[in-house]
Amino acid sequence: MRIANAVMLVLFASWAGFQHNDPDVLVWVALYGAAAVECALFFLGRVPRLLSLAYVVLCVTWGLYLGVRVLVAREFIFEEQGREMMGLLICGGWTYVLYRSARRLGPPEAARHV
Repeated sequence: MRIANAVMLVLFASWAGFQHNDPDVLVWVALYGAAAVECALFFLGRVPRLLSLAYVVLCVTWGLYLGVRVLVAREFIFEEQGREMMGLLICGGWTYVLYRSARRLGPPEAARHV
């Protein structure tokens, strides 16, 4: 789990860095940056559970909304919003994995002794 989380931390941080030429750069840097911070907090045993769950709901809801738009689109929007949808679902999915793992570990004190 620690190795997978380290890989995801690097991926999310690099994805945040690649957003420099995006028209809505702040939104995507914040989104990927939040996922990277979540990975770092997991290493510290300090996953903010309620905030994590809110982030998961945001990402999955927004990703599914874009998924519906991708299914009905018949133009360029498919490529761009398809990538955005996948990024959102990956962020939401991994954050949910961290949320469930942190919940299973219990309070931060228990996570530090694992």
